[in-house]
Amino acid sequence: MKFQLDTLIETLGKPGKYQLGIFFLLACNYFPIVFNIVIMAFFGFTPKHMCVSNKYSSSNTRINDSTALNSSLRPVLGECISTYYVAGVVNKTISCSDDPDSYWEFETGETEATIVSEWSLVCESRYLSKLATTLYFCGVMVGGLLFGYMADKYGRKPAMLVTLYCPILIGLGIAFSNNYYLFIVLRFFMGMFLQGLQTSSYVLVMEMFLPCYRGVAGAMLEVFWGIAVMLVAPIAYLIQNWRYIQLAISLPSILAIGYIWLIPESLRWMVIQKKIGPVKELVQKITKFNGIPYPSEPMDAIISHDKITSEKAKQFSFFDLLQTREMRKRSLVLFYLWFAVAVTYYALLLNMTSLDGNRYLNFFISAVVDMVAFIAVVFIARKCPRRIPMLIFFVIGGLACITAGVIPFIWKAANVDERVRRQMTITGFAIVGKFGASGVFSLIFLYTSELYPTVIRNIGMGSCAFWARLGGVVAPQILALGDLSHKSISVIIIGVITLVASILLLLLPETMATKLPDTILEVEDANRTDNSDISLHGDGDRDDLMTHKEQHV
Repeated sequence: MKFQLDTLIETLGKPGKYQLGIFFLLACNYFPIVFNIVIMAFFGFTPKHMCVSNKYSSSNTRINDSTALNSSLRPVLGECISTYYVAGVVNKTISCSDDPDSYWEFETGETEATIVSEWSLVCESRYLSKLATTLYFCGVMVGGLLFGYMADKYGRKPAMLVTLYCPILIGLGIAFSNNYYLFIVLRFFMGMFLQGLQTSSYVLVMEMFLPCYRGVAGAMLEVFWGIAVMLVAPIAYLIQNWRYIQLAISLPSILAIGYIWLIPESLRWMVIQKKIGPVKELVQKITKFNGIPYPSEPMDAIISHDKITSEKAKQFSFFDLLQTREMRKRSLVLFYLWFAVAVTYYALLLNMTSLDGNRYLNFFISAVVDMVAFIAVVFIARKCPRRIPMLIFFVIGGLACITAGVIPFIWKAANVDERVRRQMTITGFAIVGKFGASGVFSLIFLYTSELYPTVIRNIGMGSCAFWARLGGVVAPQILALGDLSHKSISVIIIGVITLVASILLLLLPETMATKLPDTILEVEDANRTDNSDISLHGDGDRDDLMTHKEQHV
């Protein structure tokens, strides 16, 4: 069946105008996905602040107030605790966390507001800002599993539409949240739906193209990711108030209402599910738009094959990822690879914001680094195998992180200038490490989609995304470990995690220019052919394969 499917897809254009137009529309789905992932870098930003008392403060006792009569009597205002001088020699120390007559005063512009400044998420409550990001990624983990299953069972298009439009309403709710707890609950659901949108959109693209075009298509999707990341900094700079920023990144999805009629269901999925009527309609629509003849012979072959194997299509679940030996090996290795690249990418991304200087500019420079890797992969994916570039990116990222972590222990700066040079060197290696992680991210979606067969591709992608988002949850904790010991320790740990991933990658097969597998049986048969020895499969695997024969359409 897979050869008949590829023959049919090839006759519809290589690719045609219709496929390119659909690709562009699906790629635009990445903008709300990226915006809502990275925007917490600005929502959760902590401005400079001081603890001020309503009871003791006055116009001539504020810090930096040049009108104070006696500089020695000025209050000592701290971020969490301040000391006021009363009656000349008596002092009063107050804590804004405990004193009901005190409050935090944030140094923000007239239009600037973050969730930290609005809900005073500082001092004893400073962990709440990080908690909001953690809960978002928890929602992403749930969404990867939930909508991966729904897309495989009910179709790619329904899952894509639901996860595209629901975040509009959730975004409105976030923008008008009147308390922190409503904010984090809605952020959880936002992460859940947007992960479903990312997975279903990517699978729709991959199933639309032939193997020779999937590499470029997957790499171009990551270019759209990079463009979206680059847009976040100017959007945040121009708007600055977090509520208006949320509206700005949520409401534009209304313009995608036409997707209900424009985006087709996956042709490959419909054939596997034996929906021959909708397949004929879509093929007629594509051939008419592209100005090519109707492919009668490939369609007749698919229809006749469907009549011969007309038994009900089997429904699959997460457990099918681990049912047979080859699928089990691929899934377990992929789970770790996704976890490793996510830990590296998000840890370095969060660490970039700690650089001195303008936070908007720093974030933009970090996004440019991503774009360099994404554009490079567009050309790499056309000429190179999948594993070799991924291996190189993993090794670059791992070695760069370990080097950045080791430098403080071996380079003892003797003066200020030398310390500056050392810090610049560490920053340079950290940027190189992020470049490696970005390169892996731009390839791993493509590589994973080619390793999983059609019947469980969305479940596999969603499960891998679960581990990636777990990496996003773990990354801040690794950085926190560095805060408790030595900052270099966390970077070294990240480097080791990445190098282990590069070793495990060698256990997976190459997928460049191979036929996209449709069934689990095809994956196992291909593995037996590659090894030229059926004895590699034990009796248990033979039994597992027999249970999957009914899916071989």
